[in-house]
Amino acid sequence: MEKVFKNMTSAIILPSVLFGMTACTAITGHNSIDNEGDSRRVGNVLWNNQADPDLNGLLETTVDSNETRLVFVRKNDNDPEQTSANVSINDRYQVSLHPGNYTVVNSCVGTNQLSAHATGFKDNDLLAEQKDYQLVGGQTYFFYVDMDENGQGNLDQITTESALPLLENKRYQTHQISRVVPNCPAPTATPTPPPIVQPTLPALAEKITIELEVLFDTDKAIVKPSYYNEISEVADFMSQYPNTVVTIEGHTDSRASDSYNQALSQRRVDAVKAVLITQFGVAPDRLSAIGYGESRPRASNDTVEGRQLNRRVVAVIEERSNN
Repeated sequence: MEKVFKNMTSAIILPSVLFGMTACTAITGHNSIDNEGDSRRVGNVLWNNQADPDLNGLLETTVDSNETRLVFVRKNDNDPEQTSANVSINDRYQVSLHPGNYTVVNSCVGTNQLSAHATGFKDNDLLAEQKDYQLVGGQTYFFYVDMDENGQGNLDQITTESALPLLENKRYQTHQISRVVPNCPAPTATPTPPPIVQPTLPALAEKITIELEVLFDTDKAIVKPSYYNEISEVADFMSQYPNTVVTIEGHTDSRASDSYNQALSQRRVDAVKAVLITQFGVAPDRLSAIGYGESRPRASNDTVEGRQLNRRVVAVIEERSNN
């Protein structure tokens, strides 16, 4: 590569020198060439190679969220002129960066393809030394450009802390026209999700009592499957009113002792509660069961009909307390 670059450089420089001498002779008396300090003039055309803008002020300006700022800096060295670094961004030319200079340009966020390739190769390969960087919007990134005497380019990202001392004695290169066009799409606003509206649960205005026609064999507390339809009415009602709780009350007639009747009624309501949980999926914390035995008759225990009315299972449904 070194030999190729040197041959190419020689082939470029020698004709340029000869042409320059001829051109100077031809221009004498017509258009003068004047190179003094930062200024360059050919005839009436005047431009500046370098400038000293307020770098700190520039770096303090805000970068739009859909763009990113790139700063390229090159150290002072004695490499030949043909090692000027053609800096490109996403296959677009930014500047032919000379030793001791820096340049600044904005690009779009996301993946950026950066390259520093020697001018002397004359191949217009803007991605010859390509490196990919993932850049975030609203940020400033610094890159150090180094070219060796053979035209081999190297471009590396450096930290802000490393870059600022390097920039202290560098000048902004002004005579190049950047072809980097950010043309970045405007940032897309993240849509605000609509507020989650909790559905209003239907509330039970007052207690509801459902009398269950569940009959038990004598001295038994087993719910026969034929009575499941009766119990399902309670489960369905609780499903319609999800914030309700149920108390299952059990009652007996007055035959047998008080303690016996109370225990029997408790076993029976516990059996009904178990059916609601296992067969209909009602949450246990929504259920309670109380056996009252013979203590709350609703008819006389002196008749067959009265005792039948007293042997009952009742579901009392009410709105759950907020306490």
